[in-house]
Amino acid sequence: MLKNRLKLLCCLVGFGATVVQADALTVPARLASTDKLVYCSSLDSPPISFVNSQNSQPDGLAVDLGNEIAKKLGKKAEWRAMPFAGIIPALLARQCDLVVTQLFDKPERRKIIDMVDYTKSSQTIVVNKGNAEGIHDLSDLSARKVAVLNGSTIKSILDAKSDELVAQGRQPINLVVFNSDSDAFQALRIKQVVAYGTTSEFSAYYQSIAPGLFEDAVPSFAHILAGIGVRKDDRELGRAVETLLKNMRSDGSYQKLFEKWKIQDDMLQPGEGNPLVTEGGA
Repeated sequence: MLKNRLKLLCCLVGFGATVVQADALTVPARLASTDKLVYCSSLDSPPISFVNSQNSQPDGLAVDLGNEIAKKLGKKAEWRAMPFAGIIPALLARQCDLVVTQLFDKPERRKIIDMVDYTKSSQTIVVNKGNAEGIHDLSDLSARKVAVLNGSTIKSILDAKSDELVAQGRQPINLVVFNSDSDAFQALRIKQVVAYGTTSEFSAYYQSIAPGLFEDAVPSFAHILAGIGVRKDDRELGRAVETLLKNMRSDGSYQKLFEKWKIQDDMLQPGEGNPLVTEGGA
């Protein structure tokens, strides 16, 4: 075994392989007095972040990532579940150290918090299998009841689309707001709404656990980066998270998390992702 490993090493050296040096990690001084990192998360968007029904524990890509960040900082991870619309206010109120969920990186959010991008996402419109309502693009949602998550990006997109339809002399979209993905999907299943606007990731996950019930009605759209939320006055922690993610992308552990959850298309590629502090950030 040792001989084979030495042979492999020699081959790698012969082909000019290099070992990537991990960036030095600085643990924020304020963490010296605590043994844990507290995360705010909606925990209702599998496969990104959710509560596992089998063991009632937080699970998903973002949860695995958050646990790994805490571990590398020498801390325990504590997860606090709350409605999506409340996670940034909770972060600003210091009820948690970081927001770790599917938080889209939008300019308006950057005015309030810093973000460390770790993935990308897109939106879709889900309907019951067979698409009996004949929804094929966003214009087909005129005068229809469509479920959305409170505070979500898709709600903003569909609000804007509804205004556009009204300007064209058509009926607005009747948006029905829910606080969790599971409630929205239940409303779709029992036909309280005709469609649900959500992320492509959650749509794929839900269709995998409930085969034959739902389908995507339109091609994915509104591709966007998603990241970990950090208070602007806690930038030292943000820098540490940024360094950890960079090192994980270099050593392959980042890629393994996406492979585990079968969403490799959501991985950031080299050059993708905004820096912690963007132009105009406070």
